[in-house]
Amino acid sequence: MRSARLLALALLGGLGLFATGARAAAGPCPGADVCPYGSVQVIGTTQGVLRYPEAIAVDPQGNIWVADQFSYIVQHFSATGQYLGQFGSYGGGPGQFGPVGGLATDSSGDVYVVDSSNDRIEKFDPSGNFITEWGSRGSALGQFDLEPGVAPDEPPGGGIAVSGGYVFVADTGNDRIERFNLDGSDPMQFGGPGSGPGQLSQPRGLSANASLLAVADDDNHRVETFNLSGGFVAQAGSYGTGPSQFQYPYGVAFDPSGDLWVADDIGDRVVELNPSLSPIATVGSAGSGSAQFSFPRALAIAPDGDIFVADTANDRIEELGPTGNFLAAFGGSGQGDGVFTQPSGIAVDPSGRAWVADSISARLQVLNPNGEFASAFSTAGGSSGSFSDPLGVAVDPSGSVIVADTGNQRLVSLSGTGVFQAEFGTSGADFGLSDPSAVAVNPSTGNIYVADTDDNRVLEVAPDGYVIARWGADGGDGASGSGVEQFNRPAGIALNGAGDVYVADTGNNRIEEIGSSGQFVTQWGSAGSADGRFRTPEGIAVDGAGDVFVADRLNHRIQEFSSNGTFITHWGVRGTAQGQFTSPSAVAVSCNGDVWVADTQNNRIQMFTGLARSEPACQALGSWPPPPDVAPALRVRLVHIAGVLARGGVTLSVSCTPTCQLHGTGTVLGPHGARVNLRAISGLIPAGRAVNLRLKLSARSIRRLQRALRRRRGLTARVTLSATGPTGKVTRRIVRYRVRR
Repeated sequence: MRSARLLALALLGGLGLFATGARAAAGPCPGADVCPYGSVQVIGTTQGVLRYPEAIAVDPQGNIWVADQFSYIVQHFSATGQYLGQFGSYGGGPGQFGPVGGLATDSSGDVYVVDSSNDRIEKFDPSGNFITEWGSRGSALGQFDLEPGVAPDEPPGGGIAVSGGYVFVADTGNDRIERFNLDGSDPMQFGGPGSGPGQLSQPRGLSANASLLAVADDDNHRVETFNLSGGFVAQAGSYGTGPSQFQYPYGVAFDPSGDLWVADDIGDRVVELNPSLSPIATVGSAGSGSAQFSFPRALAIAPDGDIFVADTANDRIEELGPTGNFLAAFGGSGQGDGVFTQPSGIAVDPSGRAWVADSISARLQVLNPNGEFASAFSTAGGSSGSFSDPLGVAVDPSGSVIVADTGNQRLVSLSGTGVFQAEFGTSGADFGLSDPSAVAVNPSTGNIYVADTDDNRVLEVAPDGYVIARWGADGGDGASGSGVEQFNRPAGIALNGAGDVYVADTGNNRIEEIGSSGQFVTQWGSAGSADGRFRTPEGIAVDGAGDVFVADRLNHRIQEFSSNGTFITHWGVRGTAQGQFTSPSAVAVSCNGDVWVADTQNNRIQMFTGLARSEPACQALGSWPPPPDVAPALRVRLVHIAGVLARGGVTLSVSCTPTCQLHGTGTVLGPHGARVNLRAISGLIPAGRAVNLRLKLSARSIRRLQRALRRRRGLTARVTLSATGPTGKVTRRIVRYRVRR
């Protein structure tokens, strides 16, 4: 039950409170001897945006520090929610971190960060300058098992509190609390696995005052208090929704009076306990309104008693008064328009719009050629309904978009307007997929090529879903390999104009080329950081001249090669400035030669001009996709069964896909041969929109039917509808309804 509820995090989010456009600038080009591009645009931002906030602290000045699961920074806000600054970036070096499971400040304003994915504590001064770190993975004293938090339904572990010259850390995976001096020295431990007094099961949030440490004992559905030497004091709670019950409590915080506030994660509420741990009040319910929550996971209380709650799935911080009354909310949502959370795939359509697989937000975002937000799609259709961790996207110039919907283990075909068309690779199909992560389309044939990553193979699939060819070890049976036409977790795929297939063979740190007839052509690359070598190549794209661009993920750069693998240039180094990258995972070339890069762990897109050698050939914006050359799908239902004569006609609800021009005629038949014509109707019906249409009766026809009916009530309506699609194809339907007067 809990895991199913947590999976909803991938689909939930707050309001789009923060949106950004593109920033354009020509600037320095780190990572290349000669800058190969003319200018760069950065689309997306981190400033003030929250992506599943998991940790919060208040410093002695009353300012607020926030860290979340997918931004890999610590952000600083004023007491009124004004963005003040940030520090950190993704990685394992000093001053870097992955998902953050806890934050605390000490009396001097220093900030302590629980780097859950790297099993360590990092300490920074109030300006964000790195001071020290301690910890490593393990179960010995001074080591941690903090649980990394790599997915929305797998939050980072760890919790932290500072009091009395000590730092307390919730060692979640080891079911214990560790205590350190402020510099990480002199560790001791208490707790231990179990459900008895003083024992713990997946401890998370911590809070400490002058005499007590409170622990959110998550899997025991309770809170416990200890003295600062680790001696057990008290406990309260069990599983449930009652005043003294919890459903996976994550966060705890003492207020100035000694009351303990608890963030009840699955309960979508905040609970106040007195110093004896008896319940006082419950605040909140599930939702996104004021004083509503969606998976609240952390608390911090200011010196004046105001309570700041990390409302995780709503991507915001809520401020409550000392009695739990709602005061304010702040933070831009990572699911807002033009904002990204781990973008992992990108493709450009013939009009120059970029389609981005925004993976953690489980949607596609479409950007105009200038980088401005155009639209977004989160509902894919088909058997799974919505996207789940989409990683790859490709555009068929004929009018379709193909998505590697990785979490649902399928490919989805959408129209260029985002309407579901088909799905492949699901259970019961003629092939199965295991974490497909990249797709490409041959514009000449419409065939789809997919990097089926966990099966260590590449598939060629016809538009109807029939598998044409497989490449990989032992005929693509799932085994990995390093020989010719063998792969180890391929994660990128692209085609050139001749139909040759280029594969980013990620686990083998190389590129393989397969000819249009399925024969091996060449391969290049090996592990390393020199020119022409790779560390986990993922994205790949080919320009109009046949040059190949590779997103060299763990070298944090893009490399360019000729069609036969000769190194041309590279650009980018690890960082967050323009032209720098942190784990780029996808690259695409537009119709005018711009190169778009999914700068994944920086949660942004970068567009570079003056790079690719494609001739400017973009279609006019709005001219793609072309109208589908199909007869419209027409859906009709009767709105009212009674009141035909009183309403003066027959009312129908009509919808069609795609947009159609509708024409309708009809008759109403009464007893004794009475027959009258309905007035014809016509009009434009937008795609997918249900429109109520009334075919009217004249006053003379109504009188005639009334005379014929006398005391009888039965009538029959016969309606003929003709729907003409954008390319002239027509659908005709004759519908009959038994209606009443």
